[in-house]
Amino acid sequence: MLLMNQIQFEAPSRAMRQELKRRISITETATFKNVSAFSLICAYTWFCLAKAEEISDDKNLVFLVDCRSQLDPPLPATYLGNCIAPRFAVVEREALFGKQGFVAAVNAISEAMKGLENKSVLDGAENWVSVVVGNMHRSINTRRKVYSVASSPQFKVYDTDFGWGRPRKVDVVSIDGTGAMSLLDRRNEDGVEIGIVLKKHQMEAFASLFAQAKFDALRFITSFSNML
Repeated sequence: MLLMNQIQFEAPSRAMRQELKRRISITETATFKNVSAFSLICAYTWFCLAKAEEISDDKNLVFLVDCRSQLDPPLPATYLGNCIAPRFAVVEREALFGKQGFVAAVNAISEAMKGLENKSVLDGAENWVSVVVGNMHRSINTRRKVYSVASSPQFKVYDTDFGWGRPRKVDVVSIDGTGAMSLLDRRNEDGVEIGIVLKKHQMEAFASLFAQAKFDALRFITSFSNML
């Protein structure tokens, strides 16, 4: 039985964007200068996770893209069906663990999203299930870590109200089993809540790495242990 720690922390989006974009602007290896807040947050969290876990192989990240606005004609925001597409970002270990590891992660995520500009977002949809399942099986058989992103700040979970008020606190409990990072909006403020699950010594290493960005008002809000 392994003792795992889950922690969720808040970081203001504006402060994160400003600091992380500053890092990119002074780096010659950055191939994408105008990147989204999602790419910045995912890339930095991915970079810190990989270094904290000290995994020896190349790093893979799977994230989902909201396709509703990408269709022609677009689907309304009130559409309740499943309309998401997987995207895969890959970075070699040497690049991610190097001095410009964060920038390498940003480049990989931006490159994965770039394909949406040149073709239909649904191209290859008939193969998505087999590709995702195949990657999962290879990850299990080879013990290679595949990082993934659960939820999105765009879901606005703290605005949800089924008649008895908005939630005070939201946790994505599935990350205990999947090892994914969760991204949620903050209840009353601009920014994101990021949730991760790691062993205690890895969590300490991650917290130290993440704090090096010196985000204003970075706040760790919950920490608890689970027996897995």
